[in-house]
Amino acid sequence: MSASTHSHIKDILDLIVLFLDKKSGPPPSHSIMNPQIFHYYKEIVRVWNQLNFIYRTTLLSLDAAAKYENFIDPILNATHLYAIYRIHWENAPLISIQDELDAFLSPIFKEQFLAFLAKLKTFSWKRALSKKSKIEILSLTETTPSFVIEHLQPVMSYKFLKANLRTMNSINNNFEFTIRVNTISEISAKILSNLKQDGIPFRQDQHIPELLHVPYKMRSRLLQNKWYKSGLLIVQDKASAAVVDILAPQPEELIGDLCAAPGIKTSFIAQKVKNSAKIYALDFHTPRTQQMKKILSNLQVINTQIINCDSINTPVRLDFLFDRVLLDAPCTGSGTFLTNPELKWRQTTSFLRQNTQLQQNLLKTAIRILKSKGTLVYSTCSLYPEEGELQILKFLDKLEPLELPEWIAPSYNIKNSPIPGTGRFFPALHHTQGFFLAKFKKR
Repeated sequence: MSASTHSHIKDILDLIVLFLDKKSGPPPSHSIMNPQIFHYYKEIVRVWNQLNFIYRTTLLSLDAAAKYENFIDPILNATHLYAIYRIHWENAPLISIQDELDAFLSPIFKEQFLAFLAKLKTFSWKRALSKKSKIEILSLTETTPSFVIEHLQPVMSYKFLKANLRTMNSINNNFEFTIRVNTISEISAKILSNLKQDGIPFRQDQHIPELLHVPYKMRSRLLQNKWYKSGLLIVQDKASAAVVDILAPQPEELIGDLCAAPGIKTSFIAQKVKNSAKIYALDFHTPRTQQMKKILSNLQVINTQIINCDSINTPVRLDFLFDRVLLDAPCTGSGTFLTNPELKWRQTTSFLRQNTQLQQNLLKTAIRILKSKGTLVYSTCSLYPEEGELQILKFLDKLEPLELPEWIAPSYNIKNSPIPGTGRFFPALHHTQGFFLAKFKKR
């Protein structure tokens, strides 16, 4: 095995250890830059509960679980998960696995590891799932925590729930990703012509004309395109762009963007009004605010005041009210598992409660700093009703619903009917992230 391969495997194992230690933020930058390391990390995390189930089941069949539990070694766990992925997902030969992982195993476990690899070949999903409940089977087959399933069952049919979980777990050959053409530059026709010349196929979105849908297999080529590198092409999910589209900002308005970093939606607001509105972009996180400054500068956004502050206790005076406020609130990210598989395994009652409390406080502020008859758009990239419909219910005495476009799906039925002014994007239906959107006028 070459030194570079050894180094890559070590990086993969180290990232798995970080994930298992519940310190899973974004991978280190050098790992992101290396596509092989990034691929293995993301895919192993994506199917973690399946890997862990195979791991524990195989140990039990070897009567080795107790021995392993008495010798808790993070690297040992990581090597087993990596080996299971290579064998069961990539059909790698045992001899290759032994060669790749030999240097990372303690001598006292090498013999047991070889026995483990041999036993892996006998694992059967049909046998393993034969006595599991319906929720357990769905959790394992669609690699999603039972917490997510239990929270979505009351608002989705089993068939639709399964379809959404499956869509968030696999990038197939028909998958597309979405880019936005930054028409502030006024050279969009030239950009489209150049994409065609470079052999990058695309289709223009029928609802939001600034968006282009590109086959996922062309992603690497597009990210090397000069227009992307210059900031005139921006990767942005359609559901995320729709939030700004329904905000419908107008020239000369005063617009507040709460929790704005890293500024992709802010830049679209500026694009919609051709830099002719005054935008206040607020965010609490200093590093993300600094990143937003660079992004907005690169995207040629002007007339935007960036404020690093707590969006709940804004520095805006009571006599300084906005025509429109966008609140794309922090959330559990339960609609983003395709691109953020780490988030799947953070879904808990406390994590959900933490986010819903923050959203409630942010909504209070958003309404307070909005002019009478002003427009509020609230959104979350979450599939949970607690972060969408049930959140909005608390404020209906202060808000009047505004109509959403028909191409946005109705929100969940609450008391047998959807809430006017609210809608949703579903991964299985729209091929976007899962999103909740609401548009209201302040009473």
